[in-house]
Amino acid sequence: MTYVRQQTSEELAAHMRYLQGLPGWHDPLADRLWQEVEALRAEVAGLKTGYEAYERVNAELKAENEALRNALRPLLANWDDLKPGESINVDAARAALGQGEQS
Repeated sequence: MTYVRQQTSEELAAHMRYLQGLPGWHDPLADRLWQEVEALRAEVAGLKTGYEAYERVNAELKAENEALRNALRPLLANWDDLKPGESINVDAARAALGQGEQS
């Protein structure tokens, strides 16, 4: 005999479906618990979907950021002769690439 505490959530769900299929079976507490389990499953699925969307957008933003950095590097190379403080824009670009401090 397997106790409820020893069952995985999938085993417990299968057992509950089996019990609900029996003629004349009705347990209001079990029905309420089953509804709560189903609501929690739906909530978890929604959270997973939201997290996956967050991960996808984050990856896209990282790729876009890297593409912009790659485009900025050769442009900034044209201004290598400028010393820090001579151009606010060049200083900002260097800071964005981690090559200097932004003032």
